[in-house]
Amino acid sequence: MIDPADIEELLDAEPFDPFRILMSDGKSYDVRNPGLVVPMETKLFIALTRDRWKFLSYQNITTVESGDNSRRKK
Repeated sequence: MIDPADIEELLDAEPFDPFRILMSDGKSYDVRNPGLVVPMETKLFIALTRDRWKFLSYQNITTVESGDNSRRKK
């Protein structure tokens, strides 16, 4: 499972480096603005385009890709 601290580290990076969240169902979510993502204790809130939003369960996040590295679910 991806730890919320891993997401917070990516969001707090200076300069911010956009990243992609890959889910166990095959969907992916691109994070281009750190202000549109809120890590919570058990879920991740992400604001999407056209006034849509989604809660992502950390249990269903398989990979977070950023730049040249990725963090895999354990």
